[in-house]
Amino acid sequence: MPTISKGREELGIGNYNPENVKKLIAEAIIMHDYPLSIVDHVGLRRVFVALQPLFKVPTRNTIKKEVLKVYDFEKKCAMKMLDNHQGRVAITTYMWTASNQKKGYMAVTAHYIDGSWTLQSRILRFIYVPAPHTSE
Repeated sequence: MPTISKGREELGIGNYNPENVKKLIAEAIIMHDYPLSIVDHVGLRRVFVALQPLFKVPTRNTIKKEVLKVYDFEKKCAMKMLDNHQGRVAITTYMWTASNQKKGYMAVTAHYIDGSWTLQSRILRFIYVPAPHTSE
């Protein structure tokens, strides 16, 4: 139970897991489509320090690795689910160019109807395509 003294809350002894915080940051980036550079934003860094002064804010590369770990885990879950799926699965690809980066990307997606008759879609692969592509 927290105690309040001179406008501050004393929480007492608790557990702090920096690895869990990194994973939560990666999940927030994925969930809200934030850029990896969000970890460099001064305002967010101030929040981290205020909440836990011992927390070392991860770099973009560290968060990128964490995002890829989440992706690998979710991909394994999706592949296992597809292996056990009794119905048919449609696989589609979609390519586009990010106009601000002049880079091409391709997504491979599985679509299927689940046991509740709800259409489900799962991205199986997200690929950088170095050569520019156009409809011409």
